Amino acid sequence: MTTLRRSFSAAALAGALTVGAAVPALVTAEPAGAAAKPTKSQKLAKMASITGDSAASQNRWFSALGSRTSASIKKYGFVWKTDGCSWAPDRLPGGYDFEFPCWRHDFGYRNYKKTVGATKFRASYKARVDKAFLHDMNRQCGRWFWADPYTKAQRKKLKAACNKTATKYYNTVRSFR
Repeated sequence: MTTLRRSFSAAALAGALTVGAAVPALVTAEPAGAAAKPTKSQKLAKMASITGDSAASQNRWFSALGSRTSASIKKYGFVWKTDGCSWAPDRLPGGYDFEFPCWRHDFGYRNYKKTVGATKFRASYKARVDKAFLHDMNRQCGRWFWADPYTKAQRKKLKAACNKTATKYYNTVRSFR
């Protein structure tokens, strides 16, 4: 009987130690379906894909914006705040709207600075983000309006004014170091 008690106690102790060692692993384990935190290089690659100067990159940014609360985007820890076009108007005469180009520009500035620091951002990424900003605004100025209330001559003037404003906004952000 003494041998059985000792064997049982040793078995119970071994079981308790096994369960005790497993509990912290269970508590700290990622929930099912949770995305692993990306590395810095993965985050930079994702940012590069959604802050480029192409229409495809802009579409990827819109897609990420729309799913920013999903785990696949949330895992990057992006900052989505914006102040629009700061002190300049977002909306221009003729139906042109720079709200999203300004938002994507803010996104690029805030996230690159957060990831690589202000100095490296200015040296390596600012010109690229600013160029994408100009192309986003130019795409906005190139919009076609269905049932346009303006004549062709009026639309031509409004489009020229939009492009001129886009260039001014671009030159302004380029002037900041």
